[in-house]
Amino acid sequence: MKSFFSMFKNSASELKNVRCLAVTGILVAVFIVLDMCSIKIGDFIKVNFAFIALASVGMLFGPVPAALAALAGDLIGCILGGQAPVPLLSCTAVLEGLLYGIFLYKKEGIKLVIMSIIARVADSAIISLLLNTPILMYYGFMTKTTAQLYVRYGKIATELIFFIPLIIAAMPVVKDIFNRVFKHKPQT
Repeated sequence: MKSFFSMFKNSASELKNVRCLAVTGILVAVFIVLDMCSIKIGDFIKVNFAFIALASVGMLFGPVPAALAALAGDLIGCILGGQAPVPLLSCTAVLEGLLYGIFLYKKEGIKLVIMSIIARVADSAIISLLLNTPILMYYGFMTKTTAQLYVRYGKIATELIFFIPLIIAAMPVVKDIFNRVFKHKPQT
């Protein structure tokens, strides 16, 4: 349990590093662009790959920078998209950043692959399904019809089929690029 809380301390100390701030800023910009380039299917289904940028921040710098990146990306994305931020959805974005940071921070090799799968499943099940669905219904972005709920369940399940291989492929590549650019040696 002590190592769990020390992860937050170590992650927060990353914010003192200029490299962390610069790379996180770039990944927030990537997050916003990917979120704005969403694929809209019908009236209420939106598919995007912005989670890859957020997961990258979590993997490289931990839960604290990832949570802040998620909040910044959500707020800036709302402003650029011409809509008012929804505080509860911003909170779930912060939770998403925390989730990726907790699962992916300082992971290597097969552990990174396994934790990437767990993080993506947790994001879909906890954030998208259990938290965002009722919030979207409450604010009127979704109706409370059973048919629309089943479509959302299907969308989340279908996303998992495509997003799990994507995150498995992307995280080692991002880590490798980061290590090459900043000449880090992988931890063993």
